[in-house]
Amino acid sequence: MWRSNFNNKLGIKLISLKKGHCRIKLDIKPEHLNEGGIVHGGVLASLCDISLAGAVSTVMRSDKWCVTAQLNIEYLLPAFPQEPIFGYGKISKIGNTLAFVEGGVETKSKKQITKATGIWVIKSLPRVEAQKKKSKRSKN
Repeated sequence: MWRSNFNNKLGIKLISLKKGHCRIKLDIKPEHLNEGGIVHGGVLASLCDISLAGAVSTVMRSDKWCVTAQLNIEYLLPAFPQEPIFGYGKISKIGNTLAFVEGGVETKSKKQITKATGIWVIKSLPRVEAQKKKSKRSKN
C-alpha cells in the first residue's frame, strides 16, 4: 500500500502505522495548490482516504484487501503551504466485511483542516494475488 505510485506521486510519507491507527505526512509543494494558493481539496480528500484506509490495513489478515465504500469529509479550514500537513485515521468499529473509520487532516500545530469518516469493504484477495502477497511478505 505504501509503495503505490499514487502515494509516491503525491509525496506522501508514512509516519506511523500501528494496530487500528495510521498517520501520514505531506510536505506541501506548488503542485498541491489550487489557483487561490491553498491546498487543493482533492489533495486533502486523498490524504483522508489514504490515512483512513491505512488504519484499516493494520487490522486485516494478509489474504484480505480493502476498498473505500463511503468517504465523508468536512472541510474546516484552508491548508497553506507554510507547514506540512498530516493525515490520520483510526478504526471506530470493524467486522468481517466492513470497517468504520474516522480521522482527518491537521497541521503540525494540530490545527484541524478536515474531519473525515468512512466505511471500507474488506474482501478476500483472489487466490493468485493472496499467494503473491504471501510470498512478498516472506521475502521481507
